[in-house]
Amino acid sequence: MPPVRPAGEGSGWSTRSGDEPLRDPGLGHPGETRPKIRAVPVNSEEHHFAHAALRHYEDAVFLMDGARLPNADHHFGVAVECALKSLLLRFTAVTMDPDKPGGKRSNRPYLKDPKTGKTRYYSHLPWVATDIALLTHGRTASPLTTALSGLSAFDTWRVEHRYLDGSEVVEADVGRRRTVAQNLLALHEQALITGRLP
Repeated sequence: MPPVRPAGEGSGWSTRSGDEPLRDPGLGHPGETRPKIRAVPVNSEEHHFAHAALRHYEDAVFLMDGARLPNADHHFGVAVECALKSLLLRFTAVTMDPDKPGGKRSNRPYLKDPKTGKTRYYSHLPWVATDIALLTHGRTASPLTTALSGLSAFDTWRVEHRYLDGSEVVEADVGRRRTVAQNLLALHEQALITGRLP
């Protein structure tokens, strides 16, 4: 991964959109500005997953507030998935690099177990406890561990539900998923600002 440079030094580097008003009171107070997030290369997976997490979360809030529960539910799940992938790529050995010299980049994050040689791909939610253990390793009482324990709200969530008629979506489930997404995205943003897991 290329070295991280402060925003504004050279082209192709970004902080998200920094110092923009927050749109959802769950991630701060209305009108409050976001602090600058440490810069990463604009075309990096970390950059894209971080932006996608916030975009999907904000769309989900908008849809839920408009009583569009099936689509809100879908976007809350995608927001959480993108935030988790962003954290895994930034703070663990998970990568999207080619697994063979001259090969193509992976289209999803993965980790190759150095002992067994097996590859674990991080795709769509729900994830099992071993999938997130990389983020919680040795951090039993951290705010991130607490937030990740809420992922059970997504045990019945499936990305494929976007193709269904929406009748299976229950408002209480969407509300729980919104809370989990809100908590996780707040910690995700904190990690991006401080450069370490909360």
